[in-house]
Amino acid sequence: MSGSPTEGPNGPRTGAPPLPNGGSVVSPAGRPQALANLLLSRVLRGAGAGLINIGFPYLALTQVRTGAFLLGLLYALGAISTAALTLVLSRYGSRTHLRHAYLLSMVLLPVAAGLLLLPPELPVLALACALGGISATGSLAGGGVGGPAMPLQTAVLSDLVPASERTVWFGRFTFVATLASAGGTLLGGYVGLEDLFLLALALSTASIVAAIPVPVRKVERGRVPTPQSRETIRRFTATGVLNGFSQGLLTPFLIPFFVIVFGVPRPEMAVLATLAGVIGTFAVLTAPALERWGGFVRAVVTTRLVGAALAVAMPFVPFLAAVAFYLALPALRVAALPAQTAALMGRVSAEDRSEGAGINQAARVAAASGATALGGFALEDLAVAIPFIGYGAALAINSYLYIRFFGWRSDRIPTAST
Repeated sequence: MSGSPTEGPNGPRTGAPPLPNGGSVVSPAGRPQALANLLLSRVLRGAGAGLINIGFPYLALTQVRTGAFLLGLLYALGAISTAALTLVLSRYGSRTHLRHAYLLSMVLLPVAAGLLLLPPELPVLALACALGGISATGSLAGGGVGGPAMPLQTAVLSDLVPASERTVWFGRFTFVATLASAGGTLLGGYVGLEDLFLLALALSTASIVAAIPVPVRKVERGRVPTPQSRETIRRFTATGVLNGFSQGLLTPFLIPFFVIVFGVPRPEMAVLATLAGVIGTFAVLTAPALERWGGFVRAVVTTRLVGAALAVAMPFVPFLAAVAFYLALPALRVAALPAQTAALMGRVSAEDRSEGAGINQAARVAAASGATALGGFALEDLAVAIPFIGYGAALAINSYLYIRFFGWRSDRIPTAST
């Protein structure tokens, strides 16, 4: 590609010319095809993750009979492994080879799906969790299943579109991909577990094939993040820790909560989970309007504080009200996600996006791992309300940090040049 960095035998040569099109790795004429390939890859992967999202807890609870506490430990293992893999791969992508890091991150989910096709034993489930990032620390829109691929894909997408359009494109990608995830979740309620994981294997493998033609930035080997990038990453990492703690404390147990407390069967739970995913999908389309209304900080703080209030009330209300709150929580959780992601990508230099997104996710899922174990213990042995109240408290502190670090008008850290 004319004007893009050149590649030597051992990687990109230093001093390569800048990328054209305001930092984009593809020309305007080639952008639609690149975006279509990336979107297809994300849709296929999302559908596979949706199948695993609904199938895994039933496999663990009904066939391996783990119970809520051991299920929480499995999710914690998935979160810890995801954090470690994300740190390694995102750093490798930012400092050595982004394409190799991205494709390697995508291989892990089909490997995990293949493991879940083996006879159900606890060690097999543990290995699948570790490799596939099966931690359920986010809604379908938030990419709660799938390991370290999401931050790398975020960096790749950021390089394909202008800075002024990133919130819109992050919203569009999340919208379409989460519809696919919700479809996978719905289908997972009506097929056998073996067929479910076989289909997840096929879809996640196809997503790798679709991603191969996508243009990916070449990076200079051995470079380190700029001072502004390091400061931005530090602040987003601090907010990510509390964000992850709140997610790990409650989100993985929303489905088990209805199974244990209300005895909801799998087909009915699949419908409810699908509805929640669809509502969350449409919610991300509001991100550009929320951003225009008051910047990403106001968007994040407003939506998450409302969600915190609903979560605190959820264990004390009857079934129908609990269902209504359950359907609303993912939407409130992810409505501002595209604006938040665009804010991070816009405040670090282009070469640091992989590392910035990866460190942010690693902090979130690492914090989620311990909280997940605590949430499973509380749900089974203490009081059902503890994870819900803890979720609300963590989001309240998280909101305070956003305001302190970035300002109510999101004006304390300027955007980068690309």
